[in-house]
Amino acid sequence: MSIMLKIQWDITAGREADFKAKQEELCAVMLEHPGVICYHADYPSAGVSQWTEIYANNDTFKAHLANEKGKEPLGTLIGACDKITCQCWGDPDAGSKEILAGFGATYHETAVNAFAVNPGADKDSPV
Repeated sequence: MSIMLKIQWDITAGREADFKAKQEELCAVMLEHPGVICYHADYPSAGVSQWTEIYANNDTFKAHLANEKGKEPLGTLIGACDKITCQCWGDPDAGSKEILAGFGATYHETAVNAFAVNPGADKDSPV
């Protein structure tokens, strides 16, 4: 089963520019992993960034976090925050949960048949 994360980053005052620059770098890294279905970041208020990430499976999630190109940007993001709130849906395995523990992840239930990655999804579909 897929993994969906909702992450809120409460950015330390004065670190917003660092955070945004490294967020852009990290978003580029996800393009190297076709199993990353969604990687969305927004800034709903000053000093706050909210992300939604959807991974096709545990292998994709672990590969994305293990990518050497992402380690420095992610470290900067973490260091630029006062607080990180991470919510997880889906079925993370033991290895994924070990990674998510570093973000203080909480786990949540999804309504029946409400969270599925479409196996026939085609980003180039005209319909």
